Formats: sequence, C-alpha cells, structure tokens
Amino acid sequence: MRRLLAVLVICGSLNSLLVWCVRPSQLGIALLIAWSLALIEMAGVSYLLRWGNQRIGILTKKVEGIRHEETPAHVLLSPHDPFYQLALQINYLQTHQRKVQRKIAGQNQEFATLLDYLPIGVMVIDRYRKVELANPAMEQFLQQQISPRRHPFTQDVRQFELASLINSALSESATQHRVLKLPGTPNERTVDAQAIYTETSQDYFQVLVLLYDVTEVYAVEQMQVDFVSNASHELKTPVTAISGFAKTLLAGAKDDPEKLTEFLEIIDQQSERLVELINDVLTISHLESGNAVEAAEVPVGQQVEMQVSLLKPLAAVNQVTLVNQVPADLVAVTDQHKFDQILKNVLGNAIKYNRSGGSVTLTAAVTTKTWSLSIADTGVGISPQDQLRVFERFYRAEVSHSNQRVSGSGLGLAIVRELVDSLNGKIDLQSQLDEGTTVTMTFPVSAPS
Repeated sequence: MRRLLAVLVICGSLNSLLVWCVRPSQLGIALLIAWSLALIEMAGVSYLLRWGNQRIGILTKKVEGIRHEETPAHVLLSPHDPFYQLALQINYLQTHQRKVQRKIAGQNQEFATLLDYLPIGVMVIDRYRKVELANPAMEQFLQQQISPRRHPFTQDVRQFELASLINSALSESATQHRVLKLPGTPNERTVDAQAIYTETSQDYFQVLVLLYDVTEVYAVEQMQVDFVSNASHELKTPVTAISGFAKTLLAGAKDDPEKLTEFLEIIDQQSERLVELINDVLTISHLESGNAVEAAEVPVGQQVEMQVSLLKPLAAVNQVTLVNQVPADLVAVTDQHKFDQILKNVLGNAIKYNRSGGSVTLTAAVTTKTWSLSIADTGVGISPQDQLRVFERFYRAEVSHSNQRVSGSGLGLAIVRELVDSLNGKIDLQSQLDEGTTVTMTFPVSAPS
C-alpha cells in the first residue's frame, strides 16, 4: 500500500514537471505521457478508495455486531495497515464487552438462583400494576402458578387483604406493612407482608412485595399464652386447696380425727396434681435435650396388659370399660421406657375424656415393615379446629376448658408426639364430637436410630 502511494506521488510529480519543463515541439508527446500518468494516478486513487471502503465496511460490520451483542471474529490487519490501530481498539472493545456480558450473566444467574431458593416470597410490580418478576416461594404462598410474562398482579393475588396492601402502596406511593392470613393446604399461614414502594425516577417506580412466613413464630406466641393460661389455672387450684386446708387444720380442725383425715387426703391429691404438672414440664425439657433411644426387643403385648391393669382403678372411677385386644405375645423392637410413656399418656387421656359408661379399645396390627397400636374411645371427641392444635404444647381443647371436667397441663399429647417422632414413628388422630377419638401410632419394624 505504501508503494502504491509512492507511485501515485511520483506520477503527480512527473505531471507537474511535464507541464512546466516541456518544449513546444515536444508538447504532443508530453500530453500523451501526462494523460498516461493521469490514468495511472486515477486508477491508483480508485484502488485506494475501494481498498479503504472495504476496510471501513469490515470495521463497520464488526461494530454493528458488537452493538447487537453478537460475537464476530476479530479483525486481523497488518501492523503496517493504516487501519491497524482502529481495528485493534475495536477488538479490545469487543473483548471488554464479552467480559462485562459474562460478569452480568453470572450475576443474573446468581440472582436467579438466590430467588429460586429464597424462602421469602418475592414479587416485583411495575407502575402499570403488572408483574415483572416472581420467585417460586411466592407461588407457594399464593398457591398459584405465576406466568413469566408481564400480566396484571390481580391474576395471581386473589386474597383481599394482600391485594389491598399492594393497591395502597401503588396509589399512596408509600411502603405498606401488615401481618395477615393466607389460605393454605392443609393449614392457613400467617405471613408478614410488605409492599415496598421504590421510585427510581420521577416517571418510573416499582412495588416490591415480600412475604415472610411467621406461622411458627405466632404458634410459639400462642403456646406461651396457652401455657400462662393453663399453668396459672392448674397451679392455682391445687396450691389454693393445699394452702386453704393446711390453714384450716392449723386453725383447729386437726383436733377432729375425721376432718384431719379428709383434709390430709385432699392435700395429698392436690400435691399429686402439682407433681404431675412438674413431671410433664421436666419431660418436655428432657426431650428437647435430645435423649438417646435405647432400642431392644420389648414384649409390647405384656406392657399393654400391665398399663391396662394399672389404669383400671382410674377407669372404674370414671365408669369406663377397658377392652384390650392386643395379642399378649406381641414383641417389637423399641425403647421400652418411651413406649410406656406413650401408652400411659394416650390411654390415660382416653379414660379421662370418656363418658360415663363408655369404653376404650386397644388393638394392634403388624405388617412386614411396620407395627401399630390403636386406642379408640367413645368419649366427648375433639372438634375439627381443636384437632389442628391438640399436639401443641400447653394447648387444651375447648371442651375441657368450658366444662372443667378434666385437669391437666396440656402437655400430654405434645409429649406423645415428640416421643413417637424420636422412635421414627407416626401418630394419627381421628375424632368426632360426641362420638369419640381414635389415636393410631405406627412404628417401623426395624430398630429406631
């Protein structure tokens, strides 16, 4: 290319010399030579223009490819090429763009992964009230598959309180916060809902909806309320009785042998109630510490018969008939101490919450993989709303509160559930009001770990 430029310069110089130095007698030859040099010069200039346009076209096409986020090959030119530095900088620009794109793609992938596994429900709604983004957790909260295409948020948010919260954030241009209930399967969930208003410019804003599941937090708070209510009642009654009868004895009733015996029996009974409450609380505390399972072959049939015999006096007081249909030769691998606690609590409840003249029937079943024990009573039964909470600590069904028929801490079934779980078992409760309750506990045949 440099040689071509040199030839063109020489041709131009010769033309100039011919114009100024030629003699009149040689004018024809000079003109012929001048025209020849001019043609050569024009041909060279034309070639240079085509060559330059070709280079410019290649570089232009590459820049367009970069602009459209394509990946055209690098332009390779000779270091002596006039366009070499320009091509080099364009290649550098493309390399930098690729690095930036890879970085952004990586960040987007990390963000997408974070949203997919984030337990918090996330939804982004634009100023046109359309969903721009939603994660799987939000789908679970709403129990609705959310389309990836932009669409009105009301297609997904059908719960009135949540929709109202979002509408308030959009119309009032202010962040909204509320704790509300969302319907769920099998149970409804309590969520902490925030509709965060964000304004990136005067004409553009979004609402970020965040849903936190606080069901367990509220359940714990409710358990604390139940504990205070139950414990205060269960402690107050025996303590008041013990204190009252003790003062009566000290005031002179001790001198009457009949009153002395009667009052001492009442004090003894109320003391036992306090001991039971304390033992239940200590049992829960012991279970939380994660005590180990001591598995061995246990004569389950004999253990059931022994517990039935021990609880017959209680059944007689309540006029309840115990029917033991568990085979006496039934043997299973389990933790004997924990099994005894389970049996005592469930059988005791079946007797205490039964009706006069009712019955409690114990049955067992064995398969190749599991064995189960069922205890069915003909008692007062448990309402559907109470069945959802009877295994919670310190919770007691309303029937016992309203009638005050049975004393207790509200820890019995909670202890049973945790003991069954520790033995890798499952517990199922089926009940109908005024018909009775059946509790079935199923355990694996293999030794619990």
